[in-house]
Amino acid sequence: MGGPRCSTPKLSGLWFPLPLLLLAGAGPSAAEPLEPVAGESDAPPAAPLVRLEPGWGSLQQTLALPAWMDLNLEILAEPMVNPGGGLVRAASWIQQSTLALTLRAPSDPAHAPAREWQRWALHGAIASFNGDPVYAQQVGAALPLQEVANPVGLWLTRASLERRSSDGRWSLEVGLVGMDPDLFSTPIEDFYVHDALNGAPVLFTIPNFPVFPVAAPGALLVLRPTPASTLRLASFDLAAANTVAGLLGASTGLPPGRGWTHQLQWSYAAPWLNRHLATPIAACREGSGIRSRQRTCRQPLQVERQLPGGQLQLAAYAGTGPNRGLYGSATVPMALPWGLDHRLWAAAAAGLDTAANPTPSYLGGGLVSQGVLPGRPLDLLILGVARTGFSPISRPGLSHEGVVELGYQVRINQSFNLQPSLQWIVNPGGAGRVPGLFAAGLQLGFRF
Repeated sequence: MGGPRCSTPKLSGLWFPLPLLLLAGAGPSAAEPLEPVAGESDAPPAAPLVRLEPGWGSLQQTLALPAWMDLNLEILAEPMVNPGGGLVRAASWIQQSTLALTLRAPSDPAHAPAREWQRWALHGAIASFNGDPVYAQQVGAALPLQEVANPVGLWLTRASLERRSSDGRWSLEVGLVGMDPDLFSTPIEDFYVHDALNGAPVLFTIPNFPVFPVAAPGALLVLRPTPASTLRLASFDLAAANTVAGLLGASTGLPPGRGWTHQLQWSYAAPWLNRHLATPIAACREGSGIRSRQRTCRQPLQVERQLPGGQLQLAAYAGTGPNRGLYGSATVPMALPWGLDHRLWAAAAAGLDTAANPTPSYLGGGLVSQGVLPGRPLDLLILGVARTGFSPISRPGLSHEGVVELGYQVRINQSFNLQPSLQWIVNPGGAGRVPGLFAAGLQLGFRF
């Protein structure tokens, strides 16, 4: 979501430690395979496991916080430059820093099921954005090239109360909440940088829809009728979204919203899609490389899976306007002759009311593969394509804008990822007047 700059409080100092952390994180992405512990049985020892190193520890550990207090910090920085095409050649830096806190009553193993007060939790989160949020407009694109391209300032993104059932079959969260990451997105999309590939397609342009960092008063009910099925029902007060943003001085740059939006989403982690994903990847070491296990292997080992499981989704929304739409996605595990693990995905969305939705059509998909390069079994190769259509009513004269993204995520450890990416923007701006745009970027992701 792009928008004008505003003079708001910023956590501008958070960018400073990034170069130092980058240097500190240099090293292999995987721990050495763990040697199996000898047991008393005569069974053959288990194959060693290749997994991510622990990283630099969480705030929970660093501050020695009690178990009932969960505090974490995530930093995403996305410098980008377009060496060719577009209106001008320019470079940009945008950074998101998110601090999230969850308070839960301490559990008591001596009492089962959990007592009533142990089923409640308080959630809070703030996000700071620093840098240039309008880079896409400068180079002639209509949609953000960077996932974190949001108006600079300090945002309140979550302040809610949640209650879970004792058997985990349902939960209810009320307060200031948003759609991300649970609604109108699939987990595989989190690996992409371009905003059209990174979740919530055709919704991030609707004024005051609670797509991160926008939050609104509302409620989210989650039902789990079966272990594989999840049903989410949510309602948000769009008229209050600008007021919530202004609580910490941020501005959405959008006109006031009207009324409520109601959303329904069904997710199904089909057992037939995930039959072989419960265990690590069976692999074989050959010299400095690691490949999929074959019948004969002198150095068998196991590799920790880095990709989400298979999933099917159907969703719909309806709100004041009217403003209605449909969404569907599928993530499918598949076998390929190269690499260790693969996910093929596709998503489509349609806004039924073009007067209310500036981008009423979307079609996207891609492939994410683990362990493609020799000696890097935990890294990810990322390919995605998407096409977004514009409304003839709210954006007359515009047809569509497309993107092809190619990225490679270097997984240093559990705290740090480094992801260079290339993007080709097709028909930037949607009017056919801007040359095709080639952009190169680097995403730095830190978790504490």
